[in-house]
Amino acid sequence: MMMLGWNSMYATGPAAPAKLQLQVTAKRTFGGLVRVGYMGGKAMDEFKEDGFLLSANTPTAAFNKTIPGATQIISVSETAVLVEAGETVDMALTLKDNFAALPAGPFSARWTGKHAARHALLYRIDSIYQGGDIKTAATTQQLDGVIAGCEKAVATLLAEANITGSTARKLVDFYEDKARIQLKYRFAEAHPELKTTPGFGDWYLQGFNIGDAAIPAVGSESLTREIVLYWWAGRKLQDSTLTTVNQVTELLSQCKSNVLSGKVTSNWFLVEGRNRGFFPEMKTISALAKATLRPGSIGAKTCDSLYQAYAQLEAGLPAYNFALKNENGDIVRLSDFRGKVVIIDIWAMWCHGCVEGLPLFRKIADSYKDKNDIVFLTICWEAPDSETQEEWKRFSVRKNINGVNNLFLSADRSDPKAQEFMLRYCLTSITRWVAIDPKGNFIDAHLKYSKDENFERLIANCYKMRD
Repeated sequence: MMMLGWNSMYATGPAAPAKLQLQVTAKRTFGGLVRVGYMGGKAMDEFKEDGFLLSANTPTAAFNKTIPGATQIISVSETAVLVEAGETVDMALTLKDNFAALPAGPFSARWTGKHAARHALLYRIDSIYQGGDIKTAATTQQLDGVIAGCEKAVATLLAEANITGSTARKLVDFYEDKARIQLKYRFAEAHPELKTTPGFGDWYLQGFNIGDAAIPAVGSESLTREIVLYWWAGRKLQDSTLTTVNQVTELLSQCKSNVLSGKVTSNWFLVEGRNRGFFPEMKTISALAKATLRPGSIGAKTCDSLYQAYAQLEAGLPAYNFALKNENGDIVRLSDFRGKVVIIDIWAMWCHGCVEGLPLFRKIADSYKDKNDIVFLTICWEAPDSETQEEWKRFSVRKNINGVNNLFLSADRSDPKAQEFMLRYCLTSITRWVAIDPKGNFIDAHLKYSKDENFERLIANCYKMRD
């Protein structure tokens, strides 16, 4: 199934862009970036962000921005604003004296002009729901009473805003759904004893739909992260066994926002790949991403690129035949050890966890010293200057890992050989242990952290797999 871009659901054709006319005032010294986030790109499914730096010596500043012509929610320094095609948003931000003042954010906001009430609507919804007093509620029924009061106040604002367009109204309704579940989230965090009670997760998610057709028109990346956070907290309340794999598959299957699904999925590949290397569920996620994300979109291309990078680490595939110098200056190739199990520890002197693991490396290597069908290599990943390399040699002696199997990998990304190693082994973080079989194929390209209590047994299992 292919997810439609949000513009295919909301736009009826080319529309005049909107204009944001922003005035920012800081009554006291403030140096920071004022950001404007919105949906843009050729297919209107990319998060875009512009802004300007408000210097410490500039108490006021003006900023004008053209917003693509479509009904959407933009963010202006953490303030959500409903914008429609062709209109002008006259907005003023004032730095708060008290950052805790509601709604949350560093600035208070006000609007002028013909549509001021509509432009202020989401800001006021946030004020109402964030002001919902969870201290007065000890049960879900009592919080429902707090929510009913919030809903009544929002209904009054809606009447004042006079929203006539159905698309704009759907966006406002969804934004209130977000504000409501955010209030429930605060309540759940304040009452952890209620989280395990029967039906709590269903109550929490009642009225919220991650498949809402309005979500693709939320042009704030930070706001969409909040949406995922509150939704996923509810799913975990419904079923505590759910994993991040479930989160990604549900979003890809249900969420109609190509950009949100793409961001979450690509981030999943990045985090899981860095922590675990390649594992079978990646194939499932990759196939689902290809079936749902818009071909050619940033999310689709990023997910495919990350998948291809980690897929080359799959067990049974050939490991890259590197050629690195040892501490004597001799070239050592992976292929030199054909017929042996190869265990590699990639480390750096600046990496505390890596250095902590070196004694264990020495201990394990010594336990196999009488075996001629296994070899242990250390690869130090450092800057290639001569001073660093001399320090590496001295450091290696102190840690008892010196010798012909003590290798050096340049951290200079302009070095093509070093770059090839980093790409072929997906070296994005350390410490990193790799196990390669006698044929030069991966046994496990991303062994667990050496401080794991079962690590020695893991190495033993890799050795047993040599046949």
